[in-house]
Amino acid sequence: MAEVNRERVLLVGGQRALIMQLAHPLVAAGVADHSDFPARALERLRRTLDLSLTLIYGTPVEAEAAAAGIRSVHERVTGTAEGRSYAATDPALLLWVNATLVDTTLIVYERFVRRLSEGERRRYYLETVDTAELFGIPRAVIPADLDAFRRYVDGMLDGPELRATPEGRRLVADVLRPPLPLPLRAPTAAIRPITLALLPERIRAMFGLRAGRRARAALAVASRASRLTLPALPSSIRHFTAARTGAARGR
Repeated sequence: MAEVNRERVLLVGGQRALIMQLAHPLVAAGVADHSDFPARALERLRRTLDLSLTLIYGTPVEAEAAAAGIRSVHERVTGTAEGRSYAATDPALLLWVNATLVDTTLIVYERFVRRLSEGERRRYYLETVDTAELFGIPRAVIPADLDAFRRYVDGMLDGPELRATPEGRRLVADVLRPPLPLPLRAPTAAIRPITLALLPERIRAMFGLRAGRRARAALAVASRASRLTLPALPSSIRHFTAARTGAARGR
């Protein structure tokens, strides 16, 4: 897990994971009701990333403190949407959010870094289970292995639970075109077609998104360039600082 999650290029998958999360009506409602997104999107992303990296590369004390902070935020997120109550501590919602991160990480890593063997994929998934528990997901509801995880994700994509709500559509539009400072708009625009090409077809369809020839070509070019370039980059550029610090401590 440490080897996979250390790669900065995984940030390319951030929009994909967010859009998949927002396909769940109750997740979208929670974000709409309790978040300042997109006004402080960059700050929110940086805070979430720092906490996630601490869970993986921090000391046990640091990881538990980060997990406690995440759980504390989740405990304050409750409400009602379309006649249904929701809470960010709901294991079913946490499971879907976590699944989008794991699924996206594997897909982006293999596209932009290198192919994993099936054994490596299975080991990586099993290593994510402890982190999922720290997020507050009971081990009993976490898919036991990679096969069960794949069945869960496929079942969610094929089932009735995911759908586009007005809040979800608005937030997805904000994810794809966030109100960013001028210098950051061009990089975000460059990532947009890659995001569209990486999304599952069902998710694209429900939000009226398309991944045409241009998007598929952008993904192919970017992923090939990344695989060729990354081996030549120093760790200071290629890897997250938290990962390098953790490696120095033997984590």
